[in-house]
Amino acid sequence: MKTLHLKPACLYLLLLLVSFTGTADAELQHFTILHTSDEHSSLLPIPLVDYLPGEADLATGGFARIATLVKKIRTEKDNTPVLVFSSGDFIGGTPFSWLILNNLSPELSIMQDLGYNATTIGNHEFDYGSNGLADYLNRLKSQGKLLPVVVSNLREPEDHAITQTGIKKSLIYELKNGLIVGIFALLGHGAYRVSPDAKPLQFTDQHQTARQQIAQLKRDGANVIIALTHAGIAEDRELAGSVAGIHLILGGHDHLQFSEPEVANNTLIMHSGYYTQNLGQLDLAWDTTTQKLKLINSQTGAPMLHKIDSSISEDPQTAAIIENYRRQLNDFVASCTAGEFSDISQIVAISEFSLPRDQPFCESTVGNFVTDAMRIESEKLLGEKVDFAIQANGVIRGGLIAGRAQHNTGKINLFDLASVSAMGNGSDNLPGYPLVSLYLNGVEIYRLLELASILPQLWGDIYFLQFSGLRYTYDPGRTFWIRQIPWLNLPWPAYRSVISAERLVKRGETADNDVYETLARDNSRHYHLVTTRYLATYLPMVGTRLPKLKLVIKNKQGNEISLDNAIIRKNGRELKVWEATARFMSSFARNTEDLPVIPERYRVLEGRIRLVQGAWLWFWPLITSSTLLVILAVSATRALRNRKKKAAPRQPDNID
Repeated sequence: MKTLHLKPACLYLLLLLVSFTGTADAELQHFTILHTSDEHSSLLPIPLVDYLPGEADLATGGFARIATLVKKIRTEKDNTPVLVFSSGDFIGGTPFSWLILNNLSPELSIMQDLGYNATTIGNHEFDYGSNGLADYLNRLKSQGKLLPVVVSNLREPEDHAITQTGIKKSLIYELKNGLIVGIFALLGHGAYRVSPDAKPLQFTDQHQTARQQIAQLKRDGANVIIALTHAGIAEDRELAGSVAGIHLILGGHDHLQFSEPEVANNTLIMHSGYYTQNLGQLDLAWDTTTQKLKLINSQTGAPMLHKIDSSISEDPQTAAIIENYRRQLNDFVASCTAGEFSDISQIVAISEFSLPRDQPFCESTVGNFVTDAMRIESEKLLGEKVDFAIQANGVIRGGLIAGRAQHNTGKINLFDLASVSAMGNGSDNLPGYPLVSLYLNGVEIYRLLELASILPQLWGDIYFLQFSGLRYTYDPGRTFWIRQIPWLNLPWPAYRSVISAERLVKRGETADNDVYETLARDNSRHYHLVTTRYLATYLPMVGTRLPKLKLVIKNKQGNEISLDNAIIRKNGRELKVWEATARFMSSFARNTEDLPVIPERYRVLEGRIRLVQGAWLWFWPLITSSTLLVILAVSATRALRNRKKKAAPRQPDNID
């Protein structure tokens, strides 16, 4: 046997290599981030009609399933710190949010039990007003059930109840491996814009606030800095591109689900879905030498986005808590409807098809159904004709899905129906946005249609309007002269997108039998319009920014009125959108089981909103201006020649 003899220099290099390798391993500090956003009171899987507790089903989401997965990941990562965050909009969307009106705070209570480390707020946290949010948080605080809520750019009046909630500007976590993680959070500009009931609370500039928070967190010793944002992907990208020092943005607001994070300016951006449909998982390593954050899911084998379905069993403890909230919701619904409904699982209709809302910026069958319900049921209650109804995509919370399994084929229950339009409340403090009745003249209707083209192109699909009683054709390419004026960062509307508009004068048995007439573009006649109190809030605001689109809320006599006086009531009770849809559905012809059957007309689109692409908006202005330039040039040339002729010296006559 030979003995290996190493020279001293070789031995030193070998020891140095071993030492360096060991040091490199020690310089990676591992941790895991779990993330949800836009939970929207989705305590149970949806659609609820497909949900079969303890069995394989087609319903997805639910906090009890998330609880199981979070516990499983924490067990598997026993030696790796795990942090769980939400990016806000934890309330609003399903009838479970109505329990807030019954002095309960189910969403954050459950999330606190699940071990969430922090959340921030979104625009729907203001569905019941800024004082409603303060009551929600203070209620949990008094019960010792409030998880940390972080909002860095909140600016609140000193006497507002929100000051008592303990909302934090930032958080610092020192993990067991020695890594220090700093958290700050932002509500975005676009999210605040759709939060009229957030007042008097205000929110400061995101980028300026981020820079201040990053500097402070670094002074406090943070190695890794994470931003929880409720702003949407466009604003998240702007934030990452403009503000250095953010390692990870966990975003929400526009209901995106990334299979893996985006990278912008060395910042990871992750959006993990909505309605508890997914759980994001980022396995991360902080390199103390390079001071960089590494995504290592490819090494750990963990998916970056888990789908939450019936393959994940429900955590019994969480399921029991949710079942208790379900019983309380049944009691609350029964009290709100005078016993008309007493079980959110009650089957209220049957349909051979679903009514989806899966395509942005276009007419939808569920939008047609909701706006028809608003118009027709308001007409019944008021006893007078309603010409039009409008509703925005942002408050049509999803499609109306009929049962898809053998045991429930075609069935629709109350919970799924109400979830389409469950948001908000009225001055009566009962669930749902109330409907308002108002009048606009023909010119204003065309202004409204121009507005329906402008706002979605500027601010997204949530501003796209669905209509009943009206159909129109528009060309989005004719909406703006210039989409964004350089240096001013403002659009230049052309007010020329609407090609034609028609009013429904007779509703047929099918859409093919509907009768329309051309809508006059004049101010001599007023048309009766129904919408929600929430959406109507924005109509008068438009004229302050775009005077050519000024809209005045009027009564039947043409006199300007307040929105509170426009609310539709009967015997002092406000008519809510979700109630209008339930009443409308109950009016349909019934099958042998005495269940209303959704008419065939809602199987397909009716062509109420037709998009065309016509001539380039600048075509005729350019032709006209080019022609004028040619004429001017020719005229100038002739004038110059004539001037030269007049200025030339006259030659003397020849004398023989």
